[in-house]
Amino acid sequence: MPQPDPVIPASAEVLTLGPTDREAVFVLAVDPETPQMAPLLAPKRLNGHAGQTVAGILGLTPDQEGEVELVNPADLEGIGLAGYLIEGLGLDATGIAGDRDRLEALTAPVVLLRGRVAGLEDRVLPLPRGLSLVGRYGTTYTPIGLAPLSARAATGTLPPVTGPLPTGGRLSRPWQLVLIIGGLALLGALFWLALSLL
Repeated sequence: MPQPDPVIPASAEVLTLGPTDREAVFVLAVDPETPQMAPLLAPKRLNGHAGQTVAGILGLTPDQEGEVELVNPADLEGIGLAGYLIEGLGLDATGIAGDRDRLEALTAPVVLLRGRVAGLEDRVLPLPRGLSLVGRYGTTYTPIGLAPLSARAATGTLPPVTGPLPTGGRLSRPWQLVLIIGGLALLGALFWLALSLL
């Protein structure tokens, strides 16, 4: 469903998101001096409604609440915000390395916005006063591919299979009965022999 074009004040910072940002994460710093950001300054008081609160502040629809995350850097002791982005979210370490000092200097809660909110078309998202873009970070992709086999036996192609494919060596029902009866007769003979030796 297309979003209506927002009215953007001339002084507002805007994010332009597109389909190519689908796997990216935008890090937004919260200004603790801005009254509109007061609900985000005590994430524990949001009582599980952080996504809903942040989505409302950003003007996102309720079904996009899962695309935002509120992170308190104080909760990331030992790993830090940069470490959380790399290890927790799988974002590209080389892209974050240049901003590591700036990311680690953030002390107020931080909003993480996934680029999936754009959907399949470009979207302009005005940032409310008190939120500013720190950076856009993409994911690390491990290229998946099959290397050609190097053995000489691996060259060429297999000829197509002609005729029906072979099935398992299953016996027909009459043969199954013959084998069962034969097995029982053998067991009976062994039992008779054991009794006669006693």
